[in-house]
Amino acid sequence: MFRPGTDETNVQYEDVLCNFCRRAWDPDDPARPLIEGHHGSHLCGECLSLAYLAIVHEGKSDHQPEQACTMCLEAREDESWRSPEFSDAVLCRRCVKQSATALEKDKDYTWKRPSA
Repeated sequence: MFRPGTDETNVQYEDVLCNFCRRAWDPDDPARPLIEGHHGSHLCGECLSLAYLAIVHEGKSDHQPEQACTMCLEAREDESWRSPEFSDAVLCRRCVKQSATALEKDKDYTWKRPSA
């Protein structure tokens, strides 16, 4: 997501926010990467770690039928994680796994899948 009032012809790093915690992206912080989903959605590494722990290791799910994932925009039947701060921000299991794979491969960041 983008900070309200962002000039779409001149987007700055601080205008890019994680949809799940609403914190601005800092590209100089290798421990806090950001991955982009559909239609300008974004997920930071910290929120991805929380979602990964909840879904993959703890088997938790905040799935609600017909609620679309913020990242892929699909209403999937698999497990999902809901932001503890913003209930409209939901991440499906597939996007958790795909985001984890993508961030681990990105040499600009030090993000790793959290262990149980």
